[in-house]
Amino acid sequence: MAEGISKTYDGSRWAVKDVDLAVSEGTLVTLLGPNGAGKTTLVRILTTELAPTKGRLTIFGLDALKNPNLVRHRIASIPQEARPIDFATPYELVFSYLVMRGFSIRQAREEARRALEELDMWDIRDRVIHSLSGGLKRRTLVAMALASGAELVFLDEPTTGLDVVSRRSVWDALTRLKEKSTIILTTHYIEEAEFLSDEVVVMNNGGGVARGPVDRLLSLVGGEYVIEAYGAPEKVLEGYRYIKLNERYLIYVDDEAEASAAVDWLVKAGARAMVRRKSLEDVVIGLIGHWEGGEGEQGD
Repeated sequence: MAEGISKTYDGSRWAVKDVDLAVSEGTLVTLLGPNGAGKTTLVRILTTELAPTKGRLTIFGLDALKNPNLVRHRIASIPQEARPIDFATPYELVFSYLVMRGFSIRQAREEARRALEELDMWDIRDRVIHSLSGGLKRRTLVAMALASGAELVFLDEPTTGLDVVSRRSVWDALTRLKEKSTIILTTHYIEEAEFLSDEVVVMNNGGGVARGPVDRLLSLVGGEYVIEAYGAPEKVLEGYRYIKLNERYLIYVDDEAEASAAVDWLVKAGARAMVRRKSLEDVVIGLIGHWEGGEGEQGD
């Protein structure tokens, strides 16, 4: 799909640099990375909204840089900065969006209802947007994309600002959407990428750092369990694999028995400690050394 995609705005700093991305039909691929990693710029290029400085982009077998109009009607995109029209209702927005995409009146009514019901919004379909919470406004935009039936759907941080329950209703809808559409999702929520993705692309400083299914990425981190320790004297960590993030240590161990023994040792040394299974967060920290601004340094 994308080959060597790069973008610079000033001729010196690359917002996106040499990104290759091939996406299989019917999969959900997540672009995961901290703020400023280049996710949104890449999505703007992939949706033909922004021209790259260099690189090639092929969508549905077509040169999307030379013929953007031939692919735009086959994709749907909800940008991060999108805002629904304040004086409309959720139903009006989804319905009118579908009509503009070429749906018949009957189809638009049916699909608008289906999408709003999937996102638990049917009961508020006739409320004016400006009276809704920020989370419900965001869910209205997601409903537009879900209802579109587009072959390729781009969602740039679709659950930002949503509460826990609303976020999971979007996750459920995306899982169903994947049965008929290919999805490219951007997020900085670790658990979102881990739960939804067929493949994850870890991005940092405008480039791809690693890519693969969640299980394969998790295999890049040694051990199965992580001890998060605060206030531990570094000398007590000798012999353990760990990463230091500010005042926190992430210690990687192979099994529950080792984790339990390590926690007892750390507590006796005056630290606070908890145990969890490793996650994509540990992959990202191991690859780029930080997450959301935290500085990391590795130990043996």
